[in-house]
Amino acid sequence: MATKFKYSLESLEWDEQHLRNKEGVYCYCGLDYSEGDSMLKCESCSQLFHWDCVSCLKTKPLRGDSFYRFKCSVCNGGTEEYERDTLSWVQVIYLVLYHLVKTEPDKKYFRWRENICATISDNWEGLMPGKAKTATWHNTVAGCLSTHHSMFRSGFDDTQQTGNWTLQDTVPPAQARFKAAVKSREPRTAKPKSKAKAEAKRPRKKVEVTAGSEAEKEILEVLNERSGDAKKAARPRVSFSDDESEGEHRSTKRKAKRRRAEAKTLENDVDLLQSFEIFTRLEKERLGEKASGASGLGKQSSDCLAPVSSVTGALD
Repeated sequence: MATKFKYSLESLEWDEQHLRNKEGVYCYCGLDYSEGDSMLKCESCSQLFHWDCVSCLKTKPLRGDSFYRFKCSVCNGGTEEYERDTLSWVQVIYLVLYHLVKTEPDKKYFRWRENICATISDNWEGLMPGKAKTATWHNTVAGCLSTHHSMFRSGFDDTQQTGNWTLQDTVPPAQARFKAAVKSREPRTAKPKSKAKAEAKRPRKKVEVTAGSEAEKEILEVLNERSGDAKKAARPRVSFSDDESEGEHRSTKRKAKRRRAEAKTLENDVDLLQSFEIFTRLEKERLGEKASGASGLGKQSSDCLAPVSSVTGALD
């Protein structure tokens, strides 16, 4: 490999784009190049090299290809270095269309499958080394052409046929053309919680239930309304009245046994069971207070608790 040029690189006079010099001296060989030749640019010395004079390159690059990193052997200590940039599908299609436009300047449009996809397939390893072809990559090309109107122009209005494409502007596919603008992200602020969620998280106020209170009356009313409908009821009416006789409770118990097969048991209704236990306890406490006032009322308390016990057995 060459370690120095046959000419003085510093004495060459280049144009503004650094594509041509007045002397017509390029590459290791020092020869000129024609318009259709594919040239590689060294990132260190900016000299242009014929692709077939570069030993590390196996495939001919397309016209306008600048998506790579290359160091010539003169700048890299006797060895060449070449690395292909990772290309997106939009970059690949743009590069191929630019190559086709430069290669066939008299042709206005190019068929997406016969021209664009065929060129991509022929240069696959050079464009996307190591990338496997999928069964739907042709559809990916068609999708990019149809969605990137700022770069690709359809020829349907001129040809009345679908599948004809060209570039909106025939400019070299410089890397900067495909850099997406980075959107500035504003710091996120915590959204105010809805009123419903805020209230849901508030601790619920504990309601104390006392014997004979309004809460007791409301719950008893609900329990009795549930058992009022014969078709939907799963339990007999519940009462904590001191006036209800033991015989009525026994009659209710017999009726409950006949309907037990289709009845909804108290154990399955957790809310009802808890309410029932609370008021049974309150009833016992109330009756206990009466019993403490007069010893002769013990029997009366037992008689009053008997209906409650009967109901508990009926609902179990």
